[in-house]
Amino acid sequence: MRIFNWENVSVRHEPFTVFYIRDLLWPPFYRELAETFPLLSDFRHRETLGNKYLLTEAEGERYYDFVNAYPPWRRFHAEIKSIDFKEQVLSFLRSNTTEGLRDSDSAGGFTSQFEFSVLPTNGGSQRPHTDSPRKVVTLVLSLMKEGEWNPDWGGGTSICTPKDNALRSNYSNQYLDFADVEVIDTFPFMPNAGVMFVKTDVSWHCVTPITLPDQTLIRKTVAISLYHGEEA
Repeated sequence: MRIFNWENVSVRHEPFTVFYIRDLLWPPFYRELAETFPLLSDFRHRETLGNKYLLTEAEGERYYDFVNAYPPWRRFHAEIKSIDFKEQVLSFLRSNTTEGLRDSDSAGGFTSQFEFSVLPTNGGSQRPHTDSPRKVVTLVLSLMKEGEWNPDWGGGTSICTPKDNALRSNYSNQYLDFADVEVIDTFPFMPNAGVMFVKTDVSWHCVTPITLPDQTLIRKTVAISLYHGEEA
């Protein structure tokens, strides 16, 4: 059985194409991942990107020790690295958009990876940006347990645009502050829901600050990326 289900999709086309995909992972497998998400102590704070914590391949042993310790995460890692997964993504995108992909692009020409991300509820955020020029596809997947997060609390990925039109085109991925952008739409932060898009010069997105009375709660995601060429 395939891990990913690409059928429960809604699409927004402006100012860039974004796919909101519900029930993205096979539910029993999703529950295994959500139950074994890393502890906050495994993460590194990245304040230049917002108020967020990351656990990435760049952390080396800390990342791989966690992945290798849990069979569901080993399977997920192998899936994301596989040619089959990259073919699924490219096939889905080519069926739904022509944005950002070259005719010559093939699964074998991409590398793929995923990182764990946590936003705290004492102002956790992701600053507005458009993604690295090397990145081709971004897929942000919620890893919350059922009933663990109320969408009314916020935490959804927002698409936005600079208030200064001169800053709108941003292929080089300069970051802006929240006061510098207008939020156009926000995709609800729901369990087993993914937000996917192809990087463009106007693919501005962010997560606006989350502030809740219960600051023991955290927003948990994995961000899957496809890049041109060798490992980023």
